[in-house]
Amino acid sequence: MTFPTIVIPAYNRPAALLRLLNSLNQAWYPEHAIGLEIVIDAGGTNQRDVVTVATQFDWQHGRKTIVQHAQPQGLVGNIYFCGGITQRDGAIVLLEDDLVVSRAFYHYTLSALDKYRASPHIGGISLNALQFNGFTHQAFTPYLDASDTYFMQVAWFQGQIYTAKQWQAYQDWLRERNRLQDTLKTMHPYFSQFPDTDWFPLKTAWLVDTQRYYVFPRQSLTTNFGDQGTHFKTQTNRFQVPLQHSLVRYRMQDYQSSGAVYDSWQEMTADCFATHAPQFNPDTITIDLNGTKPLAQIQTPQLLSNKSCKYPQRSYANIMQPLEENVFSEAIGRSLHLGDTPHFRNNKAKQTGRLARQAKRLINLNK
Repeated sequence: MTFPTIVIPAYNRPAALLRLLNSLNQAWYPEHAIGLEIVIDAGGTNQRDVVTVATQFDWQHGRKTIVQHAQPQGLVGNIYFCGGITQRDGAIVLLEDDLVVSRAFYHYTLSALDKYRASPHIGGISLNALQFNGFTHQAFTPYLDASDTYFMQVAWFQGQIYTAKQWQAYQDWLRERNRLQDTLKTMHPYFSQFPDTDWFPLKTAWLVDTQRYYVFPRQSLTTNFGDQGTHFKTQTNRFQVPLQHSLVRYRMQDYQSSGAVYDSWQEMTADCFATHAPQFNPDTITIDLNGTKPLAQIQTPQLLSNKSCKYPQRSYANIMQPLEENVFSEAIGRSLHLGDTPHFRNNKAKQTGRLARQAKRLINLNK
């Protein structure tokens, strides 16, 4: 069994780093030495204090290593350096310094690696349960199946697990810049709006282009304090979620048998949708229940969406949660429409303005 090293990219936030380190010491670990590596980027007004916190911290579960960059790497450069540690150690848990872990996070890590590390469909494993839709700014509720995990083409960054093979595949793909730009054109406009200090849009584009997914827990093993820093110009509680602390026996299904598989738009994939509602042909329909997919990008003859439809073949309510349940249960209403794609329309002025405002808010939040 591989016991992944815990790797922390740290920069300029001594109090946040100490908070994360204290939570790590309180977590459960197997009777095996667990490596902890703190990678400190150069620069920053609080660098000396960050080094002091890392140096003085008493790691009680194995060997502690401190790496100090001689020259500033930037957030992306430091993250990529940390990711490279997979090639030495086989697997890592990557934790940015504004996180706190649950006491059960390493137990989940070992369970998830045992189940998914060899799957060619998996590009990474999230420790955080994503509970909101970043495009609509509403709650995100994955469909309940028999598993404690679900799958999505979003490279969520609030606590991640990587194997050497997964990280190397991503690094190899990054060299193909033309494929990156072509893939971004098929994704939500948000992903083209992020600043260069964010790397998760690139990782998400890799998932989309290579048809890989992240594994997500239904109950979170990390939470984010949103401390002021590279991502946030002011502290935010937006990413706080409940933590699952118990050492439970996880039920983990394979990607192929999951009833909860989502694309980069946080929409259930057509293939997964059809397993719940066989009357829909996944080859001829696009799922767009949140209405965020531009019509110009929809290639299928049929569409299921909350967009306006001139000649709907069938309509459903949007009362049940998750939204898919309205269709699966055939809840009659006038909110979600099934029809031929040419019969749908966007209110272009309203849609463009709304997306621009949302993108601006998101960019400001991540400064």
